[in-house]
Formats: sequence, structure tokens, C-alpha cells
Amino acid sequence: MIDSCRMLIRVMLLAAAATLAHAQDTRLLAAELISAKGGYIAKKRQLEDMRLQAYVPILLRAVGKGPQWNPSHAKWRALEQRITTDWLRLNDDYARRLGRDPSYDWFDHALAGEYAKAFSPEELQALTTFHSSAAGRSLLGLERELLMFYPVQMVGALGRALGLNEPLSGDARNLFQSPESRARRDFLNLFETEAIIREEGFRVGGAYVQASYPTILQSAIAAAALRIDDLRARLTTAHQSSVIAFINSSLGRKEREFLSRATPVVLPAPEDPKFAMEQESAFYENLATLTAQWKKMAAD
Repeated sequence: MIDSCRMLIRVMLLAAAATLAHAQDTRLLAAELISAKGGYIAKKRQLEDMRLQAYVPILLRAVGKGPQWNPSHAKWRALEQRITTDWLRLNDDYARRLGRDPSYDWFDHALAGEYAKAFSPEELQALTTFHSSAAGRSLLGLERELLMFYPVQMVGALGRALGLNEPLSGDARNLFQSPESRARRDFLNLFETEAIIREEGFRVGGAYVQASYPTILQSAIAAAALRIDDLRARLTTAHQSSVIAFINSSLGRKEREFLSRATPVVLPAPEDPKFAMEQESAFYENLATLTAQWKKMAAD
């Protein structure tokens, strides 16, 4: 009986050790994948900045009244600057109270943990193989350049959709209607960032952005058409075919869906739900106080 118990304990310990080793191996493979993709810290900072900036035109529109409240109003620009400053500070304070370092230096480590939960070792190895290939590296390099201008154009397009920014120039309007616009849109769909931005836009703007997204996207593409065309010209036909084959594969689709879902919400560490809820309530109370101040500034 004692020998049987010892044998059972030994089997359980071996199983636990194997499980731990498997988890560690999977986490290591996930970290290697993120490293092969050049890391996500800089991308997360850019996307988070875009998310925060996207709220500014929505908040700005909400604090004024009547058709006279538009970019030509005497107080418009000053209040836009005030809202931007207050809004960024509010979010920075909120993140720090929750222990979320706004530098996002923790992001790669946290995202690796999410990758390890969502993908098998074999899938992680296959993803690393693609992203380390010539086609994968080419796409990643072009995406880094895309992030230098595309998020800003998307925020501008959202402002135009809300009637808060200057309309497109004549040349940009022509590009908006150009047959090449479809090719530019298809090109943007090659990048995982486009899916992340789209899902984040829906979270920020809700039903309005979802309904208006095709127009918002076309507006951003038209404003950035020449820079997008420059990137398009540098992706070879062979590399583009490899990228399309990957993103249309079940594994490619799985990674895109995972990133569009996980990138905006990954946390550095588990949080106490009660404390997080208290801080969220405090955030919205502070936002309500600021909104009242902004409305008063617009009305005075």
C-alpha cells in the first residue's frame, strides 16, 4: 500500500514537472516570436497615443453647443489644447494608480504570456518561422514606417467624420475616389496594425465609428496616399504573395484575431478587481469634473 502511494506521488510529481517544463518552453517560444517581430513596446506606445488622441475630437464636440461650435469658433483651439492636456494627464494618473507603467516597458513580457496561453508550441514555432522569413521581415519593416504616419491620419479622418477638422484638399478628394484606393486598402490589410486600429476605433467610437468606418478609412487612405504608395512599391510581388498566403491561413487568421483582441487590453500583472473598479469609478468622476470645466470654458 505504501509502495503504491509512493508510486502515485512520483507519477504526480513527474506530471507536474512535465507540465511546468511545457509551460516554460511555450513561454520561451512566445518570447522568441515577439523578439523576431521586433518587439511590441514601441508599437503599443504609438497605438495607445492614437487611442487617446482619438478621444479628443469626441470630447471637444461634446462640450460646446449649437452649430456655431466648430473649428472657426474663437475658443475652439485653446479649448482643444486644454482638453488634450487634461485628458492625457488624467489617463496617465489612472494608469499609474493601477500600477500600469505608462512607458509600456512591461508590454512584451505580458504579451508573451498571452501568446503562450493562446498558441501551442508548434504554432508559435510556425509563426516565428514566417515572421523571420524574408517576406515576414519585409512586412515588419514596412509596418514600422506605416506606424510613423498612419495612426495620425486615422485620428484626422475621425475628426473629419465628426466635422471637427478641415475637409480633404482637392487633390486628396480626387485620391479618395481613385480606383487605386481599393489597392491601397488591400495593401493596408496586409498589416496586423490595421486590424488592431480598426478594433480599437470601434471601442473608442462605438456604433458611430462602426457605421462610418469605411468612409473614415477611405479618408485616411486618401490623405496618406502618396506615402502608402511608396510602401506598396517596396513590397515585392513574391513577398506579397507569401504574406497573403500566410494571413489567409488558419494560423495567420488566428494570430490576427488574437492581436486585435489582446493588444489593447493586456495588463502587466493581474489586478485586484475591487481596487480596479474603484479606480475606474474615480477616473470617470474626475472626467465628469473636467468635462464641467470644459463646458464652462466653452460657454464663457
